[in-house]
Amino acid sequence: MAETSQKPLVNKVKDSAASAAADMSDAAAGKARKEAEAARDMMTDEAEKTADAAQAAADEFDPGSIQAKALEEVARQVDHLADQIRTTDIDRLARSVGQAAQRNPLMFVAGAALVGFAATRFMRSRDPERRTAYRVNDPHATGGTTDGNVWRVNENTSGGA
Repeated sequence: MAETSQKPLVNKVKDSAASAAADMSDAAAGKARKEAEAARDMMTDEAEKTADAAQAAADEFDPGSIQAKALEEVARQVDHLADQIRTTDIDRLARSVGQAAQRNPLMFVAGAALVGFAATRFMRSRDPERRTAYRVNDPHATGGTTDGNVWRVNENTSGGA
């Protein structure tokens, strides 16, 4: 008889625990969604910066060169990706990125490497502190040593990265 009198209490505790678990699950899902949206916004910003860096690196090459064309295409694709990221639902976005990486893993890795190269080249070419010093033998230089050797600073290092 004691067993039947405890049944309503057990059911009440079970229902209460299920309700609390559902509330916690909803709260966790809401928090995860907000964090995913913040990550999406950050990814969009970074993709736009990367596209800008790729375009700037392309501008460093001769117009029409294969390097310039490749970097311009990367810039277009990354910019398009940024637009898609910005407008895509979080759940759909996660599935799409995973599927793209599975379909073309080599392209995914190659694109990341190329973008890294382009960003590095862009950042190095824009660094005003980056200068190289070299020694030249110039008998007409002022401020040199008695043997004519002078240290010169090359201010234009953007061509060799």
